[in-house]
Amino acid sequence: MHHSQPWKILKRKIAKLHQLIARQLLDWQFKLAYHLFSDCQVIFLEDLLLANLVRRCKAKLGDNGQFLPNAQSAKSGLNKSLQDAAFGQFVQVLEYVAWKLGKRIIKVDPKGTSQHCWECLNKVSKSLLERWYSCPKCGQELDRDYNPPL
Repeated sequence: MHHSQPWKILKRKIAKLHQLIARQLLDWQFKLAYHLFSDCQVIFLEDLLLANLVRRCKAKLGDNGQFLPNAQSAKSGLNKSLQDAAFGQFVQVLEYVAWKLGKRIIKVDPKGTSQHCWECLNKVSKSLLERWYSCPKCGQELDRDYNPPL
């Protein structure tokens, strides 16, 4: 396939812009990783399967064989945001920086993490609709997604 000279020039310019953005993102990730490890020896991460986070929603079929809404249009925007943020790459950068500084990354099973108290590790089961965590053991109260508080 033959392309015109202006097309080739534009393609090269766009490729350079993409490369610049990718390098800036990687630079920012390294700076953030070093900053995070300046205050601690260990970072705990949820061991998420990123491929599962960005896959398409399953199609829903109605009784008459017609496709029903499945929120794929909203999820595709989230998928793009997750991929643009390069979470997988950031985890790799964190692991490299931890190794280089002699520090540790510990991956935690993500199931039920917001049901444990960050202070005493007491577990209080709750449904997804319950957004507030109240620990009967130590009295800690916080939003279940804000675990631990900064």
